[in-house]
Amino acid sequence: MSDKEKINQQSSEEEIPQSAAARVMHGLGTDREERPEIEVEPVSFWENFWYHHKWKTIIIGFFAVLLIVCFTQMSMQDKTDVYVMYAGPGYLTANEGRSVQDAMKQIMDDYNGDGEKGVLLADFNYLNAEQIAEKKAQAEAEGVDLNIDTYGNATVYEQYEMEVIAGESVIYILDPDLYANVKHAGGLMPLAEVLGETPEGAIDDTGIRLAETKFARFFGAMDVFPEDSVLCIRRVSTMSVFKGQKKTERIHAYHTDLFTKIVNFEFPEGWVETPETTTAP
Repeated sequence: MSDKEKINQQSSEEEIPQSAAARVMHGLGTDREERPEIEVEPVSFWENFWYHHKWKTIIIGFFAVLLIVCFTQMSMQDKTDVYVMYAGPGYLTANEGRSVQDAMKQIMDDYNGDGEKGVLLADFNYLNAEQIAEKKAQAEAEGVDLNIDTYGNATVYEQYEMEVIAGESVIYILDPDLYANVKHAGGLMPLAEVLGETPEGAIDDTGIRLAETKFARFFGAMDVFPEDSVLCIRRVSTMSVFKGQKKTERIHAYHTDLFTKIVNFEFPEGWVETPETTTAP
């Protein structure tokens, strides 16, 4: 046999190489039998929906919650006619705060016409450095350990300042030092501008001792405030540019009316003030 014939015989005996596609098909067995089916677990409607619409759902949900919160806050505010603030060393319990609000409701009008008289009292229990020193000295004299939360006290003062700057409160009952600071900043209305004149007994042109008013002497609920607390009223807020000038002035008028009623309050006919007199009905 010649060399050429030997080479041809050897080539025919060797396995002919398969293409890549043929090898894949052979590996899957498709050239001999059908490929086995793979069982796929069905996807639920909600899984499929979440997969395709997750971010749209999150965004819509966020704005829905935001609208609900805003609507709830607006509904609550609609029930409030006037906003009053106390700041000073006196501490008010929840019941005492409600009693103060109830006393004011008895002389005020339903200003927003919703069928209810609403008063919201914000109170800030804050002690200045002198008051802290006095409390410590008194506790030491009585042999009592007293711990003052100075950080918490400072936080309360910051909250009080924010209420003065941008809060809803218009009628103020303030510790004399806090009163002096707000007056110095020009944030208070002159009594003559509200009442037509500066009443007799006023401490200056913008403040009155709350305890000296007939209102406080008649309604025992007002005894929760220290005797030197000053009653005053804030000027129209500079934040009115964001809330609407007309609306702000209308709401401020509600407060000036109640403030006037408090200052000009007269004892009911037949009621006689005595040292034993306590709380009005």
